[in-house]
Amino acid sequence: MKNKSLFTSVAWPAARRPARADILERIDSVIPWNSLAELIEQPPVGPRGGRPSHSRLLLLRVWVLQQLYRVSDEAAECLILDSHSAAAFVGLDPWKPRPPSASAIANFRRMVATSPNGQKIQRRFENAVLRADIELRPGYLVEPVLRKRNGAG
Repeated sequence: MKNKSLFTSVAWPAARRPARADILERIDSVIPWNSLAELIEQPPVGPRGGRPSHSRLLLLRVWVLQQLYRVSDEAAECLILDSHSAAAFVGLDPWKPRPPSASAIANFRRMVATSPNGQKIQRRFENAVLRADIELRPGYLVEPVLRKRNGAG
């Protein structure tokens, strides 16, 4: 018999749904994903190595997370690892997320920024949000800074 994890076998009590889950579900429902993905150039195929490559659509969803929460490439990777809602939003298994690396996220973000279609992607994203009558005021995720107190050993 295969051992089950206690964590995944527990029936969790009904609780309030996280605000992040509601926000991401609403954004997901109004963004024309396929239309945006068509504007992204297919990256050239290079030598294989490192983590497996991710789809343009998944990377586009990570880019949207960065637009919503104003997070760095490293923080976007951590957000997907730490947040069940964020992992589900980008299309990964929330229980075993394998997000793109920070360098893959950075490469995609730079490709969108320098692409001839980069401004189109940004405008279509913003217009979809406006048409849905959503006021988008990006938030910031800030991690606490831990320091030793003076005299603490």
